[in-house]
Amino acid sequence: MSSQQDLEFTLKDFTQIFEHAGSCLLAICIELEKTKLTISPDDRRISELGHRSQLTSQAYTLPWMAFCAGLSINPPLSKHLRHMVGVLSMKQLDMLKDYTEVYEAFLSLPVLPSGPWTKGRLVREYRHAWWTGLATIKLDPKFLSRYPNGVEVKECVTAHFEQLFEGDALVTPATPVQAMSTPIAQQLATIRAEAREEGEYLLKMLEDKVLEAKMVAATMLRMDTALGDDVLKAITASDKLVKYLKKEATA
Repeated sequence: MSSQQDLEFTLKDFTQIFEHAGSCLLAICIELEKTKLTISPDDRRISELGHRSQLTSQAYTLPWMAFCAGLSINPPLSKHLRHMVGVLSMKQLDMLKDYTEVYEAFLSLPVLPSGPWTKGRLVREYRHAWWTGLATIKLDPKFLSRYPNGVEVKECVTAHFEQLFEGDALVTPATPVQAMSTPIAQQLATIRAEAREEGEYLLKMLEDKVLEAKMVAATMLRMDTALGDDVLKAITASDKLVKYLKKEATA
């Protein structure tokens, strides 16, 4: 998909946008958890924190979810992103009366030790990381007065993934779906895509290990023939396993 400015968005781009959104929300939630015991319930900063959390969440979820819906793409939303989208919807429908309730709803999912938030991956630097200075945060009615445009989002996401050692290898991909497909069909498409992605990653890791073993075996053959023969047998068996798994993956 491209615009008049030749700005293109692929399935990979949508995938990375939602992965980045999840990472940002995880970083925010962790910092809010650290400070929630030091902020009194009547502190005016709570409303500001709820307001900023909502705006940050909206900027990287709602317009892109609508974009995906228009293109019949099933966005890969993790559980914590779905939770936050639900919070945003409740605020728009006045089911949450103020930003204090948004703040409380935002913290209703645990961060540690094994809550849904832990699926996100943190990076060292985020653009506009307002949550790093919560102790001195001030009211700002002009905060995020507009959504970042497509160019800004692409630049932000690119910088985000450059900080991840494994890149997007562990990210569930976005998937195209039939325009009139049911939500269940969309969820099944996501599950299938995630399983395929993880399987391909494990297969690649196995192939890398076999290659490393071959290099070790070459060294051992020069040092100890008997030991080298044993390693070669193990490598042969691993090669057969890799070929079998590839065959099953393409069947």
